[in-house]
Amino acid sequence: SWFRNIEIFDDVNGNGVNDECPIYNNDCPINIIVDDNSLIRADREAAIQIQTNGEVPVGFDIDYTAGDQINLAGGFEVQQGAIFHAYIDDCSVEEPPFVQDTAGPLYNDFYGVGHTSGMTITASSSETGADESFVLTGPNDELDLVESSRFLAQTTLGASYEDIQYAQSIGAEAWIDEQMTIAPASFAELVESIFVDELTPILTDQRPRTWLSTFAFYEMAFKNEDALRQRMGFAWSQVMPAEFFIERLDYAISFGQYYDILYQGAFGNFRDMLHNITYSHAMSEFLTYFRNTKLNPTTGRLPDENYAREIMQLFSIGVNELNLDGSVRLDANGLPIETYDIDDIAELAKVFTGLHVSETSGGNPNDNFQIGFAFQGRNAPLKMFDAYHSQGEKRFINKVIPAGQTGAQDIDDALDYLFNHPNVGPYMARLMIQHTVKSNPSPAYIKRVASVFNDNGQGVRGDLAAFTKAIFMDPEARECGYINDPHNGKLIQPVERFTHLFKAFDVSTPSNRFYQQDGGLLQEHARPPSVFSFFSPFYAEDRFIAPEGLVSPEFEILNSVTSIRYINRLENSLKNYPFDNFTRPGHWIAANANDRPSLDLSDEISIYSSQGIVGLLNRLNLILCRGQLSNLTRSVITNAINDMEANVSGFTAEDAVQNAIYFLMTSSDYMIQL
Repeated sequence: SWFRNIEIFDDVNGNGVNDECPIYNNDCPINIIVDDNSLIRADREAAIQIQTNGEVPVGFDIDYTAGDQINLAGGFEVQQGAIFHAYIDDCSVEEPPFVQDTAGPLYNDFYGVGHTSGMTITASSSETGADESFVLTGPNDELDLVESSRFLAQTTLGASYEDIQYAQSIGAEAWIDEQMTIAPASFAELVESIFVDELTPILTDQRPRTWLSTFAFYEMAFKNEDALRQRMGFAWSQVMPAEFFIERLDYAISFGQYYDILYQGAFGNFRDMLHNITYSHAMSEFLTYFRNTKLNPTTGRLPDENYAREIMQLFSIGVNELNLDGSVRLDANGLPIETYDIDDIAELAKVFTGLHVSETSGGNPNDNFQIGFAFQGRNAPLKMFDAYHSQGEKRFINKVIPAGQTGAQDIDDALDYLFNHPNVGPYMARLMIQHTVKSNPSPAYIKRVASVFNDNGQGVRGDLAAFTKAIFMDPEARECGYINDPHNGKLIQPVERFTHLFKAFDVSTPSNRFYQQDGGLLQEHARPPSVFSFFSPFYAEDRFIAPEGLVSPEFEILNSVTSIRYINRLENSLKNYPFDNFTRPGHWIAANANDRPSLDLSDEISIYSSQGIVGLLNRLNLILCRGQLSNLTRSVITNAINDMEANVSGFTAEDAVQNAIYFLMTSSDYMIQL
């Protein structure tokens, strides 16, 4: 049963069960026992216990008080819109009487279906097969191992069993707080050091490759401890994509500096992020406002409009006016209200004129707007050249930027307006939730996260640390009851599946270098095919998803090619070696057969040897499937492994582990993150 809107309290020293204040000196444990007795009745009291089943109707607010325990029978349900209070008050501490803690109950929506922290559940059924994984004790606000696995699936690019244990031991919020204190590395410096310190000595042809950024991405993913920052940096890079496509070291570093804006700034302020990407060389090349000039009346050349359009459409406010919950605002005719039009784009384009490199290729200050390509320094923010900036008044949306300002002042005014637009909170909330938690967040979820974006509780707008925490600590992200919501879930991206696999099983290489290139997945780092990155947040699979009014962004890159490449590469990663490591000395950057990576499956092999397929699948269910392995998939894999064990000559425990991981990671139970 789903126990909705239940508040469970314990009369011990005036403390209620809640998510802020756990019970201390608890002489009255709460027991919610599944039983099969009398029907529900309002405002019941009992000296020892109450037993009930049935349904609490919508609109009812019911109090049950018992001295020992309250038994909720099979089929018991509290309908949405009703509240069931269960008080246990026969305690050894007689005074003071029960007082509800102002922090409120542990859950405000429902108990049951995994929504059980702070409860002790005892099964009175004679059904067999129960073990300690079904016994939940409390009260506390810590994660159990399954909850921890699900939490890390959302907040990281992959986690090992030890990572899951650690997050479980300190709790979700403490883990986030700890992660935010880890100082970030520099992606740009890593790109440069990979080339200068690592690749230059082994290459006879020293031309850099576009793979440098990819190498840096995996080096950080497999070595650095700031897993949350990396997760958010990767997500922001898909919301605000730029591309690195020229085989030059300065372009590689330029993209690295752009990625640092998103990765290092993941817990900063969104206004700073808008400023920094605007002055980024990589973004100016990608969206073609690099050396963008004011109107030329002689030639009729107009300012480039690319960035003006995309900073509104994709990077801040979106195309339609939104309510705080992300729903589209409608006009009197029931049509969406557009946030801007073509004239607004043309006016805003004037703001982004006059930007060019601030340094020469030698690192000296640049004052020449006409400086040649070979002498342009690409490793510093752009600067404004006012002589090439549109000086007149600009009007876009509801903003008037007065004539006579400097170009930098015009940009600040425009960015301030966009940053403070009411759309930004709900628009960015939806996008970042989609990339981390679920494709179709509820309006209430969007509203809660957007509200934190608008005000972090201290009057600060755009605080991305508070925004990040709001995404992952929201009930819709944390509470397991949402797993069964048909609107829940997201398809895990191909890149994330492999970072998960490699981090889950502690990938290593002889050289401790991880120079992997991922072009075979059609999702190569720093190579998005469009301004929507690899997939659109609005994409909806047309047969099953679109008719329901839902979206399925990652399904846009799920097709026969990517699916076959995924399963083939997965099998090769498990049964041969995880990936080609491009560290071989020679004329070109090449795969090194003497420096191949390997996975550590020793724990899983040991479990299979001692506990068989049941124990192995329990382990893999936790590490890979977030506790969501279905009985059907479990049965299929069990039968397959048992058949191989019986009929394949030379079948080893390692074979069993590799095949089980392969079967599991090609199943929907794994690939759909709930």
